[in-house]
Amino acid sequence: MAVPTDPVRVETNLDPQISQPKWGVPPQPVTRRGWTGWRIASLVAGSLVFLASLAFLVGGGVATWADNTQRDGAGYLTTSAHSFTTASYGLSSEGIDLGSGVGRLTPSNYLGTVRVRVTPLNLKAPVFVGIGSQSAVDRYLAGVSHETVTNWPEGKTANQVHAGGQPAAVPASASIWAAQSSGTGTQSLTWRSTSGSWTVLVMNADASRVLSVRADVGATVPDLGWFAGGLLAAGGVLLVIAGVLIVAPVIRASRT
Repeated sequence: MAVPTDPVRVETNLDPQISQPKWGVPPQPVTRRGWTGWRIASLVAGSLVFLASLAFLVGGGVATWADNTQRDGAGYLTTSAHSFTTASYGLSSEGIDLGSGVGRLTPSNYLGTVRVRVTPLNLKAPVFVGIGSQSAVDRYLAGVSHETVTNWPEGKTANQVHAGGQPAAVPASASIWAAQSSGTGTQSLTWRSTSGSWTVLVMNADASRVLSVRADVGATVPDLGWFAGGLLAAGGVLLVIAGVLIVAPVIRASRT
């Protein structure tokens, strides 16, 4: 029998277009992205927004507490009472600049009615308290010995001393006051706050030297409740944004 001399051809179904695997080459590892620059930036931004949200929430909480618990029977938020003494003719506040308002927002919107209560330490001595425009009060006090209280609500007694003589007239006779009160015992001045620069002046009613009084300042602050609600709402929104900025990159980094 004749033996075939042609080589046996083995048919395969491998497509020559497909590259064959190369033995001995290990598979390439999958790159894990983890903490990318954008994710780190998101985490940092979220932390900053979180701190801002805490500031808004704390401010809203304090404003809510003050609005609900710190008002007196007349609805005023009032500073602590402080004692003031001068050997001169009077005590004036620093200039109180209430600006010109922004649009419909005026000082009466955020301060409401201002109250200044003054009690002479000598209850038999009549006392005067008035508030007037800073320029008008400055003219009345020109050349008059008096002291300016540098921080009236905090009761600071590091006053500015102004040398001079006695006033030309008793304070109540001057037609410069937006509001005034005088007499024996506690005098309570109330004034609907208005834009401008103002000065509070306390004197003996007869314009005599040496004055000793105890005083406090208050305001109704009518929109404090709305202001507190706005702070709390803004703090809540910022807290949600902070959560998204912080949680999202942490989850994505843990999955890749």
